[in-house]
Amino acid sequence: MIMTKSVSDKIKEMPMLSVVASRLLELSGDEEHSLQDVAKIVENDAYLTTRILRVVNSAAFAPNSPITTVAKAILNIGEKMVMGIAVGSCSAKVFKDPLDGYEAAAGGLWDHSLRTAIAAREIANYSKREISASLAFTAGLLHDIGKSVISEFLVGNTEMLTDMCDEGKAGDFLDAERTLVGTDHSEVGQQLAVHWGIPQPLVESIRYHHRPEQASEENKHLVYSVHLSDLLAMMGGSGTGADSLAYKIDDNYESFIDIGKDQLAVLLLKVQEEFFGTKKSIFGSEEF
Repeated sequence: MIMTKSVSDKIKEMPMLSVVASRLLELSGDEEHSLQDVAKIVENDAYLTTRILRVVNSAAFAPNSPITTVAKAILNIGEKMVMGIAVGSCSAKVFKDPLDGYEAAAGGLWDHSLRTAIAAREIANYSKREISASLAFTAGLLHDIGKSVISEFLVGNTEMLTDMCDEGKAGDFLDAERTLVGTDHSEVGQQLAVHWGIPQPLVESIRYHHRPEQASEENKHLVYSVHLSDLLAMMGGSGTGADSLAYKIDDNYESFIDIGKDQLAVLLLKVQEEFFGTKKSIFGSEEF
C-alpha cells in the first residue's frame, strides 16, 4: 500500500485556483447572489473578460450586434458558461493532463467533467428540493478533481484494479483505489477542495458523489444530482478511462430526484448535444 502522506504532499503541490475563479466558486454557494455580482468579479480579470467576450460574440451564439460588456455577455451566455470558462482556463493542470493511472488521454477529465456539469444542471430541475442550477453545474464540473492527484499513484496497477472490480474483490473502483492506495479519488478531491477553499456544498459533492447517502441532509439533493450526472456522463461516452461504468447507482436517488428511466434516456441525448456545443463555444479549436 502507498502511504497516503505521499498523496497529501501531492495535494499541496497542486496549483491554486486563480483569485477570480475562487471568488466565483464562493459566490456560487450564495443563493442570494446576482448576475451583477458575477460581472463585478469577472471585470477585474482582463484575460477572463477577453475570453468571455470572444465566446459570446462567436458564431455559436451569433448575437445580432457585437456584445462589448461583461454584464451583457453574462446575460447572453449564462452564469454556468462563465464558471466553465473561469475554472477550465485556470486549472489546465487539473483538467488537461493525461490520467495515466486510469489510462485516460489528455483532456479526458475535462470532457467528463463538462458533460457531468451539463447533466447536473438539467437534473437539478427534477430535484425534490430546490437546487441552484448554477451550483449544480459547478458541482458537476469539480466532482472528479481528486483524480488529477491520485492518478500517478495508480500507474502500473490499472489492470489489477479493474480485475478487482470484475471479480467482485472490490465493490467498485473506489473501493479498489482505497485497497491499493489507502484512499480514493473522492476523498483526495475533498482534501484538494479544502486546500482551494471551496464552499462546503461543493466539497460534499466531490467527497460523496459515489456515496451520496453519506452526504449531510442539507446537501443530499445536490450530491444525488451529481451522482446521477456522473453516471449519465459515462453512459454518454465521456468517462475517465479504466473506471468508466465501474460504479453502482444508488437506487435511493428517487427519494431526492423525481426522474424516471425514460426521462433519463431523453436527458442523455440532450446532454450529448449541448456538450459538443458548449465545448466548442468555450474552447473552439484551441487547447486550454
